Amino acid sequence: MLSRQVLKIFMTITNVLFFIIAGVMLGIGIWIAVDKIFISDIIGTDLFNAGAYLMIICGSVLILISIWGCLSTVQMKRMYIMIYFVAVLVSFIMLIGAGIMAAAFQGEIKSTMLASMRATLQSYYGYEGTRADTVTHSWDTTQTLLRCCAVEDRDYRLYRESWFYKTQIEQGVQRGEIKYVPESCCVYTERYQQYVNLQTCQKSTHMAPGSDTDRGNNPALYYTGCYQAAVNFVQGNAEVLVGMGFGFSVILICGMVFSILLYKRITYDFTPVSTRER
Repeated sequence: MLSRQVLKIFMTITNVLFFIIAGVMLGIGIWIAVDKIFISDIIGTDLFNAGAYLMIICGSVLILISIWGCLSTVQMKRMYIMIYFVAVLVSFIMLIGAGIMAAAFQGEIKSTMLASMRATLQSYYGYEGTRADTVTHSWDTTQTLLRCCAVEDRDYRLYRESWFYKTQIEQGVQRGEIKYVPESCCVYTERYQQYVNLQTCQKSTHMAPGSDTDRGNNPALYYTGCYQAAVNFVQGNAEVLVGMGFGFSVILICGMVFSILLYKRITYDFTPVSTRER
């Protein structure tokens, strides 16, 4: 049986790693909630929001558990160690459950994303109202950051079914002055901090987006659709979560194993010698 001192060292190392990964999870959750949560307004699901808030909650709870683990190691009280073991076990079970649920709903999320993105763009983009303003802003942010336009590749004509286009028609805007796509669909150069050509991007009628055919190639317009870009974006964040989940699983298992060994070691050390021999 390992000595008490060796087990304390292993427990301390495990909880320090526990604390670091939990802190990273908390930080990523806050970053997603503050900077990336706009994606949920256009993909038609709150799971992305829920995932961000869940990371914040789990990260905070796991930090507390790691601190409790260090306290248990210093105090060497069996009750403290047992509470720590139960908390780690519950966390491990919840982590496995979350992984199973994420895998189960992955296909469903993808199947609803395409229809939801089309619906939000057609029904809300360019309309007036709190909900519409939020969706419009989210679409603009998504198209700007992901360098895409509309839903699927070369799907810029979808904007003709949105309030962005319908409002211009109702106002009697002349054909040569109609904006067929918003600015966020236009190619933006970071080097020069400006759009390549807004006039060509938004109002061109002899090629995309104003032409009724796909003739020509508009160098000022994004042709990539936001559906695949959004899928890649969500999957990229999911890969980070999977990696963190795997790391957590290993550390949680180590925490449970070392806590059991330390509990048994304390019990053994406080058992009278005569009783041990029996």
